[in-house]
Amino acid sequence: MPELLEADLADGVRGVFTGRDLHAAPLPVGQPGNLAHRRPHRPRDLAAARRAVATATGTDPTTWHLLHQVHGIEVAVVDQHVPAGTELRGFDGAVTAHAGRALVVQAADCAPLLLAGGGAVGVAHAGRAGVLGGVVEVTVARLREVGETGQVRAVLGPTIGPCCYEVPAALQATAERQVPGISATTTWGTPSLDLPGAVLRQLEALEVRVAATRPACTRCDERFFSHRRDPGSGRQVGLIVRERQDARDGRAGTAGP
Repeated sequence: MPELLEADLADGVRGVFTGRDLHAAPLPVGQPGNLAHRRPHRPRDLAAARRAVATATGTDPTTWHLLHQVHGIEVAVVDQHVPAGTELRGFDGAVTAHAGRALVVQAADCAPLLLAGGGAVGVAHAGRAGVLGGVVEVTVARLREVGETGQVRAVLGPTIGPCCYEVPAALQATAERQVPGISATTTWGTPSLDLPGAVLRQLEALEVRVAATRPACTRCDERFFSHRRDPGSGRQVGLIVRERQDARDGRAGTAGP
């Protein structure tokens, strides 16, 4: 079973982040708990890991809306015209106001972001290019367009931290001009970027309430996949769904006193 972290967002909204399955035996290719189907390619293990996450979240993995991410700022709106289970190709964000539609973002150092507010939910893949280009702002705007007026809450998942996100000095300078305050220094003294810090500041500027503190660093914390630490190991996901009323009633009916 992949590592599973609950995201505290809103009543009737289920949000989770996954990680590696540290209890399973190591594999020659990839690592247990991988939720991405492109790399590495282990269909049977992938199906089992997705079923485990789906069971834990009360969802159906065949109906998940996964993003085919391109490090851009395009955000998909999942409405009644989008068939359940459609992969959202060319998008780095997605929003929906439809209950039961699970949105899934994949990451392995980039920032996976879950959002909820006004009867709508959303996800964003906030890598360096997306953060510099405005994917956070666009996703929040789309969420507010499809949802009713109300407070937006967000949780940022496991992300590479400024301690480990080493970049060339020239790239750091360019990023700093675009997003002031993103510059940082690694623990070994070289230029880096503070990706989670930049996302959190952008959310604050948009008056989004962040429901958790800074996330774990994926490169430091071996519970999570990290492209910098092990590029071929796989990806974790962030999943969010607004539960249908019947599902909520069913869960309430089985609760103890």
